[in-house]
Amino acid sequence: MQRQPRTIGMATIGQAPRDDVVPAMRQYLPDTLRIAQRGALDGLDAARIAALAPRPGEVGIVTKLLDGSSVLLSHELILPLMQAKVDDLIARESAELIVILCGADWSALRSPRLIVNPGKLFPAVIGALAQGRRLGIIKPDAGQIAKEQERYTGLGIEAVVTAASPYGGAERLELARAAGKELHAAGCELVWMTCVGMDAPMRAIVAEETGVPVILAHALLARIVTELLESEAGVPALA
Repeated sequence: MQRQPRTIGMATIGQAPRDDVVPAMRQYLPDTLRIAQRGALDGLDAARIAALAPRPGEVGIVTKLLDGSSVLLSHELILPLMQAKVDDLIARESAELIVILCGADWSALRSPRLIVNPGKLFPAVIGALAQGRRLGIIKPDAGQIAKEQERYTGLGIEAVVTAASPYGGAERLELARAAGKELHAAGCELVWMTCVGMDAPMRAIVAEETGVPVILAHALLARIVTELLESEAGVPALA
């Protein structure tokens, strides 16, 4: 009997499909893998999306909409929407693994299937690599710089944090170049591009400007997912 294609679910805080991210991740994933996508903002009108903006004093998380624009969202307010999408991916798509396409911490999500949570995964991997080195970090929004600086300082890492939005069309490349120049001038020895929306052309420019290793979020995420899928037995449900 022919084996059915394996299915994983990818959930974005914005709108699905994420045609700027998922095709780029696909090159690292098994050819036969089926990817089901859901977005926390799917089906919401502009007024409803606006109501999900960060509250005063809250550091927002940024994402791309289907029309190409970007929006800043409250992590707290979209958490129930993300939970609903995770539930739907398992119930309707039979996803054996859930991948969150956002670098915030999604530990509050619950699922009988394993959730790949970049908010815990990324700092652990990058923190281990950056020990004893000056780390350059590129965030998608300048409002996130202070919190990211605090995060890596808490890990005992000397970090220089800047921002370059991947959601500005061709302008993103000039933003990447400016960020690369800044991190090079600061003497960074490793660069971490934190947003899954940042792409290979942006990384190439940052690498050119800094001359040091550059790690791209969606590539790191995809490689870890591939490792999880290596077992023919599949990814087990959580107890």
